[in-house]
Amino acid sequence: MAETEPPRDWPGLQPERDGVTYDPKKIANIAGELREVLKPIRGEGRGENQGSIIDLETYGSLRAVLTHVRSIERWQGGQAFADLVSHSQQEFLTAYEEVLENFATAISLVEAGAGTYQVTNAANEGGV
Repeated sequence: MAETEPPRDWPGLQPERDGVTYDPKKIANIAGELREVLKPIRGEGRGENQGSIIDLETYGSLRAVLTHVRSIERWQGGQAFADLVSHSQQEFLTAYEEVLENFATAISLVEAGAGTYQVTNAANEGGV
């Protein structure tokens, strides 16, 4: 059975002892930088984002190849092969979209964490 708790000497578990500090502004800046990294992968600024989901859907289409393969009458496995390739491509695009969604969610959580630390710092300093 895998252990679900970190070791007692794991750095950061006791912030005071380990000297851990949190800078909400730096955390928010990291989230902002991650958002900028995500933009071209999502296809924002079309035409200059090779490898984006939009680029892959547009230029990575296998429709013409699959139509040709399906038209070969004497190849019995052609239809099954074309179906498999088509299904695999769609599964890959679906996984790609899920990765982008999860990346965006992670960025939102980092931003939320920055806000939490900002409120906590203000409270600790007597500003709230």
